[in-house]
Amino acid sequence: MRIFTLTRLAVLILIGLCIAGFMASVGAFAQSTNGPAYVIVERLTTTGPESIQEEYGKVSRDIVAKFGGRYLARSQQNALLEGEGTVPCCMAIIAFPSTEAAKSWFGSPENQDAAKIRRSGATFRIVSVQGLP
Repeated sequence: MRIFTLTRLAVLILIGLCIAGFMASVGAFAQSTNGPAYVIVERLTTTGPESIQEEYGKVSRDIVAKFGGRYLARSQQNALLEGEGTVPCCMAIIAFPSTEAAKSWFGSPENQDAAKIRRSGATFRIVSVQGLP
């Protein structure tokens, strides 16, 4: 009888440890999705005068800030360090407090209106990268 009780206790302890481990991994995942996000903007081709992108730059700063974002880098002097292909002429890296904030910024009516300016003079690739917690 005592062996049965010890076995039952051991099983309950193992189940408890498994549940605790699962909850810890869920918590870590939840924290990682709530961490910062970085948006990388690449200008792939230029189809209009540079003044269009300058206009977009002036408009976009306030919109980015409204969603908690800030520019970490904006450059027309980029270098390919590894791999093949062309280097985009212009790139930007924008930090946001979360992936949700980055998505809210991108999908906002203000940004979509500003994007019409941006797109009227160039084509872009814009990628959101989840940051480390």
